[in-house]
Amino acid sequence: MKLIQTLIIISCLFGPSMVKGQNNNGLIENLWQIGLGLGELPTGGSFKPSIAVGYHFTDKIYAGLIYQVKDRIERDDSSFNAKSSRLDGLLSSSESVAQRFLAQVRYTPIKYGPYLSGGFVYNGKDTETMLFDSRNREISNENYSGNLEIQQTRPAGWGVALGIGYQYNFKNGFSTGFEWTPAWGQYPEPQYEFFGAASLSEVAQQELTDRMNKRFRRNVTNMYKVFHLGIAYRFQ
Repeated sequence: MKLIQTLIIISCLFGPSMVKGQNNNGLIENLWQIGLGLGELPTGGSFKPSIAVGYHFTDKIYAGLIYQVKDRIERDDSSFNAKSSRLDGLLSSSESVAQRFLAQVRYTPIKYGPYLSGGFVYNGKDTETMLFDSRNREISNENYSGNLEIQQTRPAGWGVALGIGYQYNFKNGFSTGFEWTPAWGQYPEPQYEFFGAASLSEVAQQELTDRMNKRFRRNVTNMYKVFHLGIAYRFQ
């Protein structure tokens, strides 16, 4: 609701001097666009607010920027990385998600159809903390007791990205849409730290690292990427 209210205020303040939705030729070209959105689905207490700004050169060509602020996500049982450790007794899993940035060009080949998004994406450093309960465990043929905490860090980085999205344009200048633009195949190398009463040997730590790294590259969400769900307003 706050996103909608903000865009309504923008349209009320500037609307009288703007050509809304279309230019004088009735086309969505030579128009600016500003929008607000979410970088995560609003589940687990995460929203990751974002702002987007760009320019419609033609009905088919748009260039713009998306910036997403940092956020914190409670992943718990939905954590793919925690499951990849193959350890039982997960108590909690939370992720500190850094800022995201995308400089893009969109191409919409068919009117009212989806668009292709290409450009450069940057992701800051993300850290997921996984806490496992106190119990007896066998790791790499070694026995351990006590709780265990794993911190998995994905370093900051950037990549050449290509994705897909869809934007529905209303005639009054508003629009709504979503997109997913990842840097395909460009996986960072995660780093690990181990804490807790179960003081793991280097052999056990390497065993868990190998397990988690093996599945890390099977999860497309671990690539550098931008997911954006939002609303926007077009004007001259």
